[in-house]
Amino acid sequence: MKSSLNVLVFEDLVQKIKSGYYELGDKLPTESEMQEIYGVSRAPIRQALGYLQAEAIIERRPGIGSVVINSFSDEPMPSSGGFQWNLNRKWKELNCKTISVKKVVSEDEDVLNSLDLNSQKDNILIQVLRVRSDNKTPIFLLSNYYNERDVDIQKIKNAGDISNMRNFIKEELGLKVSYAKEVIKAVEADEETGYYLQVEQGYPLLQIKRTSYDLNYNPIEHVIYHVDSENWPYMVIYDEIQN
Repeated sequence: MKSSLNVLVFEDLVQKIKSGYYELGDKLPTESEMQEIYGVSRAPIRQALGYLQAEAIIERRPGIGSVVINSFSDEPMPSSGGFQWNLNRKWKELNCKTISVKKVVSEDEDVLNSLDLNSQKDNILIQVLRVRSDNKTPIFLLSNYYNERDVDIQKIKNAGDISNMRNFIKEELGLKVSYAKEVIKAVEADEETGYYLQVEQGYPLLQIKRTSYDLNYNPIEHVIYHVDSENWPYMVIYDEIQN
């Protein structure tokens, strides 16, 4: 499927910022200059800049222009999911505590099916349980599951508190995520989630189940995370709305 012009401009600008072509604090070309650079009208340029601003990559300053405020050089968060806007803005205020790393015998069909283990007798998984807090207020309870044969549990234990599992499994465990799918629904806090997120049982939370795949679409990770979306809303930006 051919990408729309605003997405092409957006992706090109992101790549130039990531590569250092535009550095932290640099001012991007004006809208008129970008029209000449990309050979498009002003509308897709403005939409692309709007996406960059919404993702907290640039800041549009009156009388100055569009300034790069996030160069990705030391950003620990993956660029995916509906919380990316907040993660980009606030990651320096976040901390992530690893609660436990252990082997579990799972009977959860959803987890087993997601990791393609439903037809295997050996259903031993590695579970990594973490809490991510914003200014000491717990916001995310994250439970990552891996096939025991795919990961080195001792490496995970030795790593201590892991702020970004996506980067960790890529750099330390050799597992590279190429695709991911998410299922989202509203749930009530149970005893465990209420304890870790410091909310009462029955408190409304957002539950996201994400399965990540390698380039050959083999499942390598299943994550169940609960979020206090009252303080961290889930937001997705679309480049085109179709009715």
